[in-house]
Amino acid sequence: MTSESSTVSGESSSARATFRYTRLLRRNREFRGIVLAQVTSEVGDHFARFALAALVLDRSDSVFYAAFAFVVGYIPGLFGGLLLSPFADRVPRKRVLIVCDLARAAVVGVLALAAVDATPLWFLFALLLFAELFSQPFFAARSALMPDVLVDPRDYLVGSSLTRGLNQANQVIGLAAAGVVVHAFSPRVALAVDALTFLASYLVIQLMLRPRAALMEGRGGLRGLLVDTAEGVKLVFFDQVRRSFVLLVWATIGFLIAPEAVALAYSRDHGAADFGGFLMAAVPAGAVAGVALVSRLEPLRAVRLSPVLAAASLLPLVATAADPDVPVAMALWFVSGALQAFIVPMIVGVNLVTRPEARGRVNGVAAAGLSLFTAAGFALAGWLADVTSPAAAVGIAGLTGLFFVGLLAMRWPQAVTELSTRSASAPEPASAR
Repeated sequence: MTSESSTVSGESSSARATFRYTRLLRRNREFRGIVLAQVTSEVGDHFARFALAALVLDRSDSVFYAAFAFVVGYIPGLFGGLLLSPFADRVPRKRVLIVCDLARAAVVGVLALAAVDATPLWFLFALLLFAELFSQPFFAARSALMPDVLVDPRDYLVGSSLTRGLNQANQVIGLAAAGVVVHAFSPRVALAVDALTFLASYLVIQLMLRPRAALMEGRGGLRGLLVDTAEGVKLVFFDQVRRSFVLLVWATIGFLIAPEAVALAYSRDHGAADFGGFLMAAVPAGAVAGVALVSRLEPLRAVRLSPVLAAASLLPLVATAADPDVPVAMALWFVSGALQAFIVPMIVGVNLVTRPEARGRVNGVAAAGLSLFTAAGFALAGWLADVTSPAAAVGIAGLTGLFFVGLLAMRWPQAVTELSTRSASAPEPASAR
């Protein structure tokens, strides 16, 4: 199949990609609203996680407990992604986005009020758990809505690259700014800012996205919800393309998260505690640059290169075992982040071969696994840093990740062939329905 005939072909030059970013934002009001809501809410998300991690590290002096503050932010994704994402198919998606934003604003507001020395840490963790429970149905609804807002597959590819790049940029801005706010003011102020960002996201979605009817009728009761969840799992694991792409992301993300899990302790151990937020932001900063580079590739070529990029992204983690100074570690982690751009063609490929009424469940299952592996990676890296050192923990994560990427790479040609066939013919084979 030639790149001209493929529905997943995109612009190869960076100049054209930049032009399409500008055109999409200027001409598509709904896409502009999605981007504005994403920027406001995601920046605030990282304020909350950094603030709670800094508070816990100060009160417990344990890297593991500080990392657990980030783990708590991902645990609800397992349940929210599996059990709540079907609402993104069976409830109007705009309504899902609005309800999730309002719920998160309310809970994080309570968390800001409760973040005082007399409050037990378990209670603060519980509030963050509850707030994050609404993040996965929000993500599932937004991801499922994107192909409806950007109906041209080429526009969808460019739009997805932009939102993925913004996701990483928001981490950079959120983590770096959170470090400044926490040190200049307090964790409570950072949490209050987070609550306000969710309210801003709600207003943008309410004003700029048009309502759409749900694509499927709702099933009643717990049994219907479990049936929807089971169907989402089957759609992911009983399909060659989706299974290969999702597993590559899952298998690597749990190890690639190690630098962010130990960044605060790493900077403290090297006498540069004030740079903790910037060191943590090095990986997502690199990812912003990586997305721009990957957007120059023909998409099927990017898919073929994904295992190579995944393996290369783990090599800087292995080099961190030498325990370099903070500037060197920051450079290594930036390179690792840049090579993580392989995630973009994985996300796009999964959604392009999934029928519209099933995208919510598929994205929910993918996000649930992503949350599970991210949380496990945070916890494991924090524990390893306590029993060894932050540098050793990152190095071990890199070596282990290389082993799993090697296993998945063995079956990669079959996944690329299947994607080429599917994108040139039908969007969904009968066997996967």
